[in-house]
Amino acid sequence: MFPDLFTQQTANGPVELHTWGLMLMVAFFAGTMVAYGRAPKVGANPDILVPLVFVSIFTAVLGSRLMHFLFAEPGLLFSDPMAFFSISQGGMAVQGGVICAVISGMAFAHWRGAPALKLVDVIAPSIALGQAFGRVGCFFAGCCHGTACPAPVSGSLLSGFFPGGDVVLTEGFPFVALVFHRGVGVGSIYDLPTYPTQVWESLATFALFLFLSWMWKSARKFDGQILAGYLLIYPFIRSVIEHFRGDEIRGTGWFGFLSTGQLVSIGMFVAGLAIVAWGWRRGIAEEIPFTAPDDDDLAYD
Repeated sequence: MFPDLFTQQTANGPVELHTWGLMLMVAFFAGTMVAYGRAPKVGANPDILVPLVFVSIFTAVLGSRLMHFLFAEPGLLFSDPMAFFSISQGGMAVQGGVICAVISGMAFAHWRGAPALKLVDVIAPSIALGQAFGRVGCFFAGCCHGTACPAPVSGSLLSGFFPGGDVVLTEGFPFVALVFHRGVGVGSIYDLPTYPTQVWESLATFALFLFLSWMWKSARKFDGQILAGYLLIYPFIRSVIEHFRGDEIRGTGWFGFLSTGQLVSIGMFVAGLAIVAWGWRRGIAEEIPFTAPDDDDLAYD
């Protein structure tokens, strides 16, 4: 719809600011700010979140790239391994990024002596919030779009507002559809109404963020519960939306009927069940809210 915010021609070629990249930065910033305000309540120094987020971003990028290439374009990876590091080739699979970020984040927190399981419960709602912003970036880039929908167009909701497409109304489900124009963005279906899968997932993950935030504040029964909630609920969101996805390169055909996203969702759901079974009887370990020392309490030579 609107893949590039800014383009500046230079002697070395064009310098571009991509909308998807901007939304990715907004996603990490928003998620970090939410977690930063909540971390002290479980006894964690919020300053640990700065290096933890950098570690998580690095591993998330590696994990999302690796999952994309292994499941969607393995031939390209094995024929040209350097394609892994080329921003002009391949893509990113969000589930691979989430899995690697959670594992690396917990390992880093444990290494630093922070309450790892409590911290990951703090961060779990922020993951959903980050995905909500990330899918807005997908909407602007034109990726992760739906299949063409059969409902006839009944009117225009936003026409001419975006250089790469229009938001239209349809006479039946989905009632609001997206039409992408050829030559703008990275889509594969043009000039036909498509299911607004990016918008659906953005709204669904934002609702998941609100629900997990409520659970963290008002309904925690054991450490790891909020992470488990994410792992149990998001797979349903992703699996349903996958039925309407129409982008070409995402890995399909597992066992004849599962996409890569649905296959990984099964693993995430099983992991969520395992955390519930492990943590239910353990309850919530003692939490002493973290308070930063006052300057008057510090000793000076």
